[in-house]
Amino acid sequence: MSQYRELELDSRDDTPSMVTLDRDQVIPETAKFDQFVTIDWITEENTPLLSIPNERDVLNDGFKKYRQLLWERSRTVVTLTVIAVTIGCIAGFLQIFTETLVNWKTGHCARNWLLNKSFCCSVIETSPNNSKRLYDFKLTKRDELDCLDEGLWINWSGYITPFPIFLILSVSFSLISTLLVKYVAPMATGSGITEIKVWVTGFKYKDEFLNAITLFVKSIALPLAISSGLSIGKEGPSVHYAACVGYTVANWLLRDVLTFSQQSEYLIAASGAGVAVAFGAPIGGVLFGLEEIAASSEFNASTLWKSYYVALVAVATLKWINPFRNGMIVLFNVTYDKYWTKGEIPVFIFLGIFGGLYGKYISKWNIYYVHLRRKYLTKWPVQEVIILTIFTAFISYFNEFLKLDMTESMGILFHECAKGDDISAFGHRLCQLDKTSNVGSFIQIISSLLFATIVRSLLVVISYGASVPAGIFVPSMAVGATFGRAISLFVERFISGPGVITPGTYAFLGAAATLSGITNLTITVVVIMFELTGAFIYIIPTMMVVAITRLVLNHEGIKGGIADQMVFVNGFPYLEYEKEDLFMKEFSAGSIMTTNLKFLYETMNLAELKDFLYSGDGLKLKGFPVINESDRLEPTKRCVGYVLKKHILARLLSPEMDFSNPEMITVSLMSSSKASQIMLEGDDILDFSDIVNSSPIFIKKNVPATLLFRMFKQLGCKTILVEESGVLEGLITRKDLLRFQRIKHREVFGPINQSNKFFDDIVRPSIQTVIKTLST
Repeated sequence: MSQYRELELDSRDDTPSMVTLDRDQVIPETAKFDQFVTIDWITEENTPLLSIPNERDVLNDGFKKYRQLLWERSRTVVTLTVIAVTIGCIAGFLQIFTETLVNWKTGHCARNWLLNKSFCCSVIETSPNNSKRLYDFKLTKRDELDCLDEGLWINWSGYITPFPIFLILSVSFSLISTLLVKYVAPMATGSGITEIKVWVTGFKYKDEFLNAITLFVKSIALPLAISSGLSIGKEGPSVHYAACVGYTVANWLLRDVLTFSQQSEYLIAASGAGVAVAFGAPIGGVLFGLEEIAASSEFNASTLWKSYYVALVAVATLKWINPFRNGMIVLFNVTYDKYWTKGEIPVFIFLGIFGGLYGKYISKWNIYYVHLRRKYLTKWPVQEVIILTIFTAFISYFNEFLKLDMTESMGILFHECAKGDDISAFGHRLCQLDKTSNVGSFIQIISSLLFATIVRSLLVVISYGASVPAGIFVPSMAVGATFGRAISLFVERFISGPGVITPGTYAFLGAAATLSGITNLTITVVVIMFELTGAFIYIIPTMMVVAITRLVLNHEGIKGGIADQMVFVNGFPYLEYEKEDLFMKEFSAGSIMTTNLKFLYETMNLAELKDFLYSGDGLKLKGFPVINESDRLEPTKRCVGYVLKKHILARLLSPEMDFSNPEMITVSLMSSSKASQIMLEGDDILDFSDIVNSSPIFIKKNVPATLLFRMFKQLGCKTILVEESGVLEGLITRKDLLRFQRIKHREVFGPINQSNKFFDDIVRPSIQTVIKTLST
């Protein structure tokens, strides 16, 4: 049994060896601490793994040993390959399924209604293969207008029919999605990035979060939710389903040797691959794993290599599936022929400022709405999703940039209007505006873009966090794209004139700004944007925009992106010392430690040990200091070791254990002279000294709290003992420190879920009234 599997002997509650103190009050910022199991990285590293057989033994023992040796040497690559191919296949399925559902809302294929527009409008091309004297067959996508003219794809027509079909299908998709989440896999809701960030830092969440059922539901409910038209994206949930694949495959293929630290590497690699296939950006996915998922955990060369390999194979698999029917993995294949000029720098700065303000206020308002949802709407998750879908459908249907799928809309906004010879290469009405255009046309289209920007922003606030799989990356990019394109129209008409700037680049840069603003990522965003579009000549403006966005966020005191902020909103444990927590310098280990300890002695009667473990405080506690035998009757206690309850239980529950006469059996937790004396006298003795940590970490009471953060993070320990002059004074666990930090932060700065008058007085009553009416 691996030491990771040994965790299953432990319960979910991770209470330290203490009696609950009054000061450990339950607040929203620590509400879910007990749902996580704290991992002791030191114990993980010290537990022996199964050894690889020696080549000489293999030659002597024959084929069976050789097969075992071959598996030992190749299991890592095999596991990574299976993870990557599975992620790529799921990504291809999601893209095709999502596109099919979205297309059904606007039309159908005349020859087979199950086909989406890409497949319906594709033709089979043949080319001679001289080497084999055969023909190669290739499925290529024809022009959409030709497809419509030939009657292969038929749009819903008439004055009445299109909108009811659009609305009914939107509601149906969202209803199925939210019902799957509610009744089959509740853990499939939301994005999942926050939980994965916490998991890989050493706080293990519920197994249901990454199991096969959650993977299945996430893969089905996600395209349904996106196709419903809600302002949500697939990129965050792609990280979750990819992590589910990594968790399931690694536990299956490496079940006998997998440690938690190794599992974390597979989760980080799989998470990066999820972003890679969602954006078609393999290097961006690797950087996402480094900058976002593993920001507060150990990201070593082994993790980097695993991330690189999984992203490579996953994207290669996606390219082989060819879900876009264009032979490429790039979402937006655009080409910009004109270089940027120095005169455009003020506009780039303005877009960066917009991205920073977007990140600040959208995350802030979303937290307000999450608080409102948990306080007033938890009884109606399905009704809330239905109302959101209906509202979104009504408000989006009559605006071109809201009605279209967000990726399709951004493809239009990013597009270059004219080539170098000023001949229009794109027939959209965005490219038909110039100084001679009617003022009414200009006002109409710029108003449409600004309306889409405002409405999409508000829809993101109320949609992200609903009871469906939901991401926030692409909706944020869509907001930035519409705003950037509106700015480009203004610049072209009133400043530069037509043909001077490339309007599509402003949409591109606006999308980069808002993506950076909501995630607080820098280099990852820059790389993803270039892998998305291939617009490498705009690398300097993109870096400039992202830098300005980050400066605005830093100036406004924003701590991390939306995923980092949701750690505190959800009450998850996450070991990170914030610069604003300067008040922690006033406290020391003596202020944080637990003093009311329960402990074991070096030698104990087996019956006494069992009674202690299975009654009273022993049922709640997860570890115990081991006290010197000579201090049994002394008021002061000297600690000689520390033992975890799960290790004692594993030993006691072993098949060879005999409990026929427990009163006559002595358990020795340390190698001591008294234990040796008992053995000489002929009594039975159980030697448990090998499961006791005889060199736990000790500190003094005056150690600053800020140093404790560094110790827990860099040493990876779960428990630190506090002593003074050799006498045990108390104990501090990782959760003790975080709980103390959150409580003091709340006292100084107030609750993170502070009420908002506008939401409480206006939004809440309106939403409750509508939901109650619908339920009735």
